[in-house]
Amino acid sequence: MKIFKKLLMLLPFILFSQHTAFAQTSIRVETSFAYESEYVFRGVQFADESFQPSVEIGYGTFYIGTWVNTPIVDRDAQFLNEIDFYGGFGFDLGERLSLDIGLTYYWFPEEPSSDSQTREAFAGFVFDLPASPELYFFYDFDLDTFTIEAAVGHSISLGSSTDSPLSLDLGATLGYVHPKSGTSGAYYGGSADLSYALSPNNSFSFGVRTSGIERGISNGRTGNLWWGMSFTAGF
Repeated sequence: MKIFKKLLMLLPFILFSQHTAFAQTSIRVETSFAYESEYVFRGVQFADESFQPSVEIGYGTFYIGTWVNTPIVDRDAQFLNEIDFYGGFGFDLGERLSLDIGLTYYWFPEEPSSDSQTREAFAGFVFDLPASPELYFFYDFDLDTFTIEAAVGHSISLGSSTDSPLSLDLGATLGYVHPKSGTSGAYYGGSADLSYALSPNNSFSFGVRTSGIERGISNGRTGNLWWGMSFTAGF
């Protein structure tokens, strides 16, 4: 928790130091429209079939975005709707290492006002290495919960050349959740997606996902297997 407070105190100074780099950088926009047969977050299933649109705007190393989960037909969903707002920035720590720092605001409109939002700070180390390893630390101020998560990913071209529009994208995560009160434990996730690049900035993907979580952390299932598809467009 102390490290996040220190990072947040340094945030204005780092943003100021990056200002001159932003001046020559254009704005980037990326939108995504996804369908998932289940909504699972850090090993916990929150809903069944869901529509998940998102939009992110980037400028230099700074970015802001919003992500929405809306259950399609699920009266028993833990949360009927979820709207996340996030923002952050990244900068290089070395030739193959960068740091990503930011905040996420989770909003659940249908929940009572006392439980309708949580705020989470994050800091992640991103490595420019094979399998693109990442290591992120999260702290939720309202739930008083610390999470650490490691992830890897790899894209395999399925065409006759390296610039083929068709690829197989693989990903895996392993995390550990530690609330101040409640049960601590580990979770994992994996995904395999067939992706087709319609253009340099537009793509369609379809794939399967799996997840698991230690018993006692979630009141629901401890393992899930589902599928999803998405269309992504950048400008």
